[in-house]
Amino acid sequence: MSARPIELIRKATRDFVPGILHSELRVQELVLVERRWAVERARVMAALLGAGVPRPQWPESLHWDWSSKASELQLLMASGFGVWCDEDWQGVMLTKTVGYSAALGQDEGKPVVYVDFVESAPWNWTIRAIEQEPRFKGIGSLLIREAIEQSLKEEFHGRVGLHALPQAESFYGKVCGMTMVNADQDKQGLVFFEFTRQQAEQFRSAGGKR
Repeated sequence: MSARPIELIRKATRDFVPGILHSELRVQELVLVERRWAVERARVMAALLGAGVPRPQWPESLHWDWSSKASELQLLMASGFGVWCDEDWQGVMLTKTVGYSAALGQDEGKPVVYVDFVESAPWNWTIRAIEQEPRFKGIGSLLIREAIEQSLKEEFHGRVGLHALPQAESFYGKVCGMTMVNADQDKQGLVFFEFTRQQAEQFRSAGGKR
């Protein structure tokens, strides 16, 4: 794995905490991620059940299993990224460089870095129904910026695309500033969002402000 230092913001104290952004995650790292996160998923599920929260209001990635996605890293077109801090994985992302293309403007039809899956650790989710606040802020933004960096390295000029879970649409549209393209019936009706090269540069330049 390659790695570089980063800083995360601890929600409770608003102080900066040193961490590491790992790229080139291997299969075994994603298996270890799921082994750790599965315990937290079970805790969240039990709390939601205990509070009588209707299932449509549960976090939409609660059923994910990163160990089942680990085999994707054996593909040359796939890359894995992870945020390590406080002796734990705080967020992970899986991207692909083949199979998806831009739909907008001057770059229509050109390749994008596709964010296949991105998730913060369950203890970093905001779940007001069970009074859970995240330990660390900005994990998703940090990983999306890393997808932009990958796009630049691939000479895709910052183009990034993804299909958003409904609960995350506001994050991609309002926080990241991506363009909502269309609902994709080939992806269970999930909405496709895209960074144009200009939008990617704006988000990248914002640094830790988003």
